Amino acid sequence: MKAAPPLPPAVIVWSGKGGVGKSTIAAQTARGLAAIGVRTGYLDADLHGPSAATLFGIEERLAVRGRRIVPAVRDEVEIASTSLIADPDHAYVWRGPLMRGVLSQLLQDTDWTRADVLVVDMPPGTGEIQMQILSELTCLGAVVVTTPQDLSLADVRRSARMLLDADVPVTAVVENMASVACPSCAFSFPPLPGDAGQHVHAIFPEAAFVRLPMSPLTGHSDPLAQALRPLVEKIADRLQQRPLSPC
Repeated sequence: MKAAPPLPPAVIVWSGKGGVGKSTIAAQTARGLAAIGVRTGYLDADLHGPSAATLFGIEERLAVRGRRIVPAVRDEVEIASTSLIADPDHAYVWRGPLMRGVLSQLLQDTDWTRADVLVVDMPPGTGEIQMQILSELTCLGAVVVTTPQDLSLADVRRSARMLLDADVPVTAVVENMASVACPSCAFSFPPLPGDAGQHVHAIFPEAAFVRLPMSPLTGHSDPLAQALRPLVEKIADRLQQRPLSPC
């Protein structure tokens, strides 16, 4: 039986905390890389709470051709997600070996041969999925996402320790929802209390620090895409500079 081709290097979008906008940032990062000519894959590793179908506006299911999963394509990004294998309201109750097997299939059986880099949207926490991703992929870098509040900081610090222990290079720390602009006067102010982003950045001082506005838009020209442009360019530069680190 012919061996599967090697997986592309990964950018893992990581938090440890749910509800910080990690999936939106992962999707926008993938779109940004594709927009500057980097052939990009997107793995939705949040098996129980997948969001790729909504974020990319995909209605069709994943196809299989010659025992290989054919990723969906939107905005020049190749996408694999459990949200593309069942109805939108389907509840996934996998655990243990079954859960690990599903993730392994999405990783190893998807045809990523056209991708130069794989953006991985990680689930919250520091459990089995995180351990499996770190063991099966080669990391280009991690993007650590937080929001300003102390509650987010507590969880993100714990997940940051996992990255440190695994020697995963952190490309950027992103503080999401750091500001919001008044639609009438364009005055910008912080909608949430705290400065968690600065505290997380102190753990990874060599990483870029990106503060993102709260925005209802998700298109290429919105403030989120513009704010993420330096991060996207840094990832593209890192891809050219390799060598890579094992996750």
